[in-house]
Amino acid sequence: MSDATLGPSAYIVLGLLGGCGGGTSYDLKRWADTSVGYFWTFPRSQLYAEPQRLADLGLLEARQEDSGRRRRVYTVTPAGRAVLRAWLDTPAGQPELRDEGLLKLFFSAQATPGTVGRLAAGQLELHQQRLAIYETIAASGGGSHMTGQDPLDMGLLYERASVAFWRTVLDGQPSSGSS
Repeated sequence: MSDATLGPSAYIVLGLLGGCGGGTSYDLKRWADTSVGYFWTFPRSQLYAEPQRLADLGLLEARQEDSGRRRRVYTVTPAGRAVLRAWLDTPAGQPELRDEGLLKLFFSAQATPGTVGRLAAGQLELHQQRLAIYETIAASGGGSHMTGQDPLDMGLLYERASVAFWRTVLDGQPSSGSS
């Protein structure tokens, strides 16, 4: 099987199921929301379609519950573990940064007066909120085993830098009364 047929969502599914020992698509969504979802944006609907595709490829085993809601519970097969390990052993490449606030700031010379101040204030608030979440996770001992301390440390650094940056942008803007 070619790794070219697998995208990031496939590796998220393999990694989450491998780390948690198996679960349903709903479990995957919950786990992603409190772990990789903090630093990897993707449509959560992929977590409902991707497991069956990976099962069809032999990378997951699907077992349907005998009673109740008869949910499908997925576990990683040895082939799935091998594919995940091979992916983990390859270089990650250049990170992708998609920050709408920075995009708007880039084009802000074309904006109306006061726009940059409002943008900076809004971005500052968003980054302060995310920083508070990360600090809460860190204070609780790093969260679940799926959070990972190193990505959490990077998230803290990123949010602190973003707060400092947007505060500087905001401080450099004329007061709203003079715009």
